[in-house]
Amino acid sequence: MNELQLRPAQTKILKYRNGRLAISAVPGSGKTFTLSLLAAQIIADGRINPDAGQQILIVTYLNASVDTFRARIRKRLDEMGLPDQGYDVRTLHSLALEIVKLSSGGLGEDNAPDVLDEVRSNNALALAVDGWIETHPDDWHAFLPDNSPQMRARWRNITERTARAFIRAAKNERYLPEGILGRLKIEDRRLMIEDRRLEDANHQSSIINHSPLLHMMAGIYGRYQTILTRQATLDFDDLIWQAANLIEQRPDFAAELRQRWPYVLEDEAQDSVPLQEVLLEQLTGLDGNWVRVGDPNQAITSTFTAAHPRFFNAFNDRPDVVSLPLPNSGRSARLIIGAANTLLHWVMDKHPVLEVRETTFRRQDILPTPPGDAQPNPPDSEAGIRIKVYKHREDEELPDIARLAVAYAKKYPARTLAVLVPTNQVGHTLAEHLDALDADYDNLLRGGAREREIAAAMHAVLALLADPLDAKALVNAHASLHELGHPAATAPVEEGGLEKLRRLLQSVHRPEILLFPGAGDDPEDALPANVASEEEVGHVARFAAFLRGLFGLRPLPIDDLALALGDELFAHGDVYEADLAIAYQIAAVLRRWRDAQPEWRLPELAAELESVAAGRSRLPITTPSDLGYEPEPGRITLTTQHSAKGLEWDAVFLVGIDGFWIPGNLDAPFLGVHDFLGGDPEAEAAAQLRFLMQGEAGLYDGRSATESAHIDTISERLRLLYVGVTRARRYLHLSRSRATRQYNKERDAEPATVMGVLYKYLKG
Repeated sequence: MNELQLRPAQTKILKYRNGRLAISAVPGSGKTFTLSLLAAQIIADGRINPDAGQQILIVTYLNASVDTFRARIRKRLDEMGLPDQGYDVRTLHSLALEIVKLSSGGLGEDNAPDVLDEVRSNNALALAVDGWIETHPDDWHAFLPDNSPQMRARWRNITERTARAFIRAAKNERYLPEGILGRLKIEDRRLMIEDRRLEDANHQSSIINHSPLLHMMAGIYGRYQTILTRQATLDFDDLIWQAANLIEQRPDFAAELRQRWPYVLEDEAQDSVPLQEVLLEQLTGLDGNWVRVGDPNQAITSTFTAAHPRFFNAFNDRPDVVSLPLPNSGRSARLIIGAANTLLHWVMDKHPVLEVRETTFRRQDILPTPPGDAQPNPPDSEAGIRIKVYKHREDEELPDIARLAVAYAKKYPARTLAVLVPTNQVGHTLAEHLDALDADYDNLLRGGAREREIAAAMHAVLALLADPLDAKALVNAHASLHELGHPAATAPVEEGGLEKLRRLLQSVHRPEILLFPGAGDDPEDALPANVASEEEVGHVARFAAFLRGLFGLRPLPIDDLALALGDELFAHGDVYEADLAIAYQIAAVLRRWRDAQPEWRLPELAAELESVAAGRSRLPITTPSDLGYEPEPGRITLTTQHSAKGLEWDAVFLVGIDGFWIPGNLDAPFLGVHDFLGGDPEAEAAAQLRFLMQGEAGLYDGRSATESAHIDTISERLRLLYVGVTRARRYLHLSRSRATRQYNKERDAEPATVMGVLYKYLKG
């Protein structure tokens, strides 16, 4: 058997035999490696019986992580001379689906539950919101300070975002719509009988205040669930909920599952939502074997999911749980480790907001690896940290960071590097500067420009196939294909040639001659007489011939049609494989839209895709980071701080670390606050729901729902900074600007207080 060089903390973890175990792992400590070793060790110790169908269950989040775990466990079993068996690696989604299928005797794939993806769920929610507004127009308009189209559009978007957060919170507590509505009716009757208002009571009870917002959210939730029931579908939370209920309500079935999976190993436990914890608690039982690995200091999903680091921290501190750290990390130089630990200690000891001090981090320093370790820390002689302040983000910081990143890649071609941005929008702007420098980079941003260009081209062609006599659609199709560089949409090379060609297409008075020519028809007959040159007529004829070939595809089902379009539109150029991958995923999305709305035909599907092309919505497509992305030396990675988790680079440029991104106190400006609503409606609705159903709102003591949400925002942004800092092996560059441009308005940006702390660390 191959002997491994293990750290003391890893050796202690591998001595685990049974019961509850929590492993709090610092960044770069090798938690996936350690968890894989533990799985192989349990198998080698004979604690499960693979011949009887027993397996260790490893639960993770990304499909790429599933593949990584399988490969590492397989490798370790091979090193130990054991067969490749005895383990089952699943995402939470696939686990819940398997439980539901097993509960019905192992349903075939054709009979498995239909689980909505993000797009179909959003469509159902939009229908529920619009239906509620149509039924209760006065109630909905009562929130508005004015009835302008701009205000109505803004409130409509806020309503949908708030409803999504409300439904997520309700399902994680397993509250059915009828249960919430029934409790509201009881409260309404009680208030009428007592003839008083809750705002005269204490702070906690004033949270409901006979809230119109709560009534609206409960009504939308009910409509949303009715739509899902009529379509015989579940959303992701429903799937987890159903799986948990099955185990809870059927002891015989629970015993069968525990016999199959006597050990459950959970990865990324810091991002676990309450419903997931309920499912795994039920699956393992009171005396079961459950190992949870995570880093509460890297919990970065609490502001947009039901997750919160307090859940994993509470598990760590339970009396029936053994808590072991995984504190050593060989990823970063000691200089960078010191910066991360300084950030952690300052927040816990000196942050001006008490609740931020108490809830942001768990006090666990990153320790360097011991002498002789297989992964020694990079030496400080190769390390560096720089903090730079610019006058203006858009005018100075972003173009300069692009230049510095390109220069670093050229100077150190054997190293990997990344630019981490706070938001996708900032990233799109920075991508333009990288493009201008002809930089060699991977754009991992969601909703990026290329995605929109591909969606725009497919929308334009689909719209023309839906209405071939629409001259505007003809012009749009040419413009989109020309933007992609498609050979069928070239234009005369002389100055103004493209613009003149488009004017010619706009003036086409008989599109059918171009697209469906009869005997003797000439493309020139569709154009104004004596206007087009011979070269221009040739360009129009070539474009029309390409389109005519596409009309033969029109009878195909929408996904086959989109796949064929992908081949026709993107099978050219240097990046055709990446473009084709996006086009194929768009085809799958179009099919799901068609399945969700059977009455939709090509015009409706094309119109839905147009919102993606215009940037109003994004496709739930898989990005390289979802597929186990590996940075390439000498090539820049551009992504958000959120998406950087799980990755590492030699050099990291952290952009936009200012007071807008990391507010220093509760008086700072926060996104999501709407004065006409009196605060953050998502936070208010969730707090009102909890108070209605549980009698307490789950807020920080003496704080409003909005203030409590802002405390969580500050905490998560600080953890994001911690994640960003700990991505760097050798070089870390942090930058901010004194001013920025938002919605075409210049705004001064306060410094993030923590930047001063890191500056003092460097000078100290």
